[in-house]
Parts: sequence; structure tokens; C-alpha cells
Amino acid sequence: MAVKVKMRIWVDKDGQEILGPGIYNILKALEETGSIASAARKLGYSYKFIWTYIKKLEDALGVPLVESRRGGKERGVTELTEVGKLLVAYYESMNRELENVVKTWESKFSELVATLEQYSKEAKEEGGGEEIPYYEEE
Repeated sequence: MAVKVKMRIWVDKDGQEILGPGIYNILKALEETGSIASAARKLGYSYKFIWTYIKKLEDALGVPLVESRRGGKERGVTELTEVGKLLVAYYESMNRELENVVKTWESKFSELVATLEQYSKEAKEEGGGEEIPYYEEE
């Protein structure tokens, strides 16, 4: 029996999403590839979708998240600004912390489910059963 607790993080500012799994994946792909076109290919999105999404987010935050340079032998580069890198780092940090919380609750729910299974077996065998223990904060 495997009990899984699943969670995702979204950060809103004035009701508008400014960070979540989608924008994190976009910013991370940009950081890794150095190109909007390459990030779009990697994620299966169009160039226009990613560019529009980033611009919308920049407007909501009031700061640039990417910086593009054209030309040269590298055919142009798009890099995250310090704010873009900070958003990626914060999101990764929040996810690491959340993973620890999730592991704790998976353990607690595993114990509960095991207790329920035992209770169910006893109830069927005896026509009744003991009271299910209630979880209390430590």
C-alpha cells in the first residue's frame, strides 16, 4: 500500500499568478538553453506562447525577467535577469521545503490507512471493532 500526498505551489499577486509550475518550467528551460526558441522546443510550446507569457509576467511584476542579445556567432542569447534567477531559486526552495512536509504527512497518512485496514479486518471478524484513534498535534 503506497500513500501519496500531492501538492503544487502557485504564487499570486493581486489575484494574478506570478509563479507556478508552468512559469517555473519556462524560466528553467530558458536558463538551461539560453534561447526562447530552444526552450519552446524543449517544452513543446510555441515561441510566441513563451514570449507572451513572460511579457505578461514582467508587466505584472514591473521588472524584466529575461534579457535578450541579438546576433553574433551564437545567433543571439536570452538569459534570465537577476529577478528571473531569484524567482527560479525561490520556487525551488519552496518545493524543497514542501517535499519535507509532504514526506511527513505521507508517513502520518500511511499509519492512518494501516490503522483503518486493521480496524476494517477486526470489524468484519468480530462484527464491531475498536474506536479509530484520532490524530493529535504533538
